[in-house]
Amino acid sequence: MKPLVLWCRWHDAKLRLRGRSPGAVWGELDFWKENRLVIFHFDLQTHTLTIGKEPDHQTVQLDEMGIERPQTTDDRPQSDV
Repeated sequence: MKPLVLWCRWHDAKLRLRGRSPGAVWGELDFWKENRLVIFHFDLQTHTLTIGKEPDHQTVQLDEMGIERPQTTDDRPQSDV
């Protein structure tokens, strides 16, 4: 869950957990500076953060430090160069 907590810090969002399973957590992100509350789902194994409801949701891949990583359509490793 560390990547999610760090992502929230980088984006000035308060984390409000509403539920948990062995593989995920979900709840609301409170962007208090913008006075905006958004639902989220975070996969603990893949570090995939889904923000908002379908069909207008946004999916973000996080690294261990909560930094957003580009998503690819294939299985090749990402280069950090």
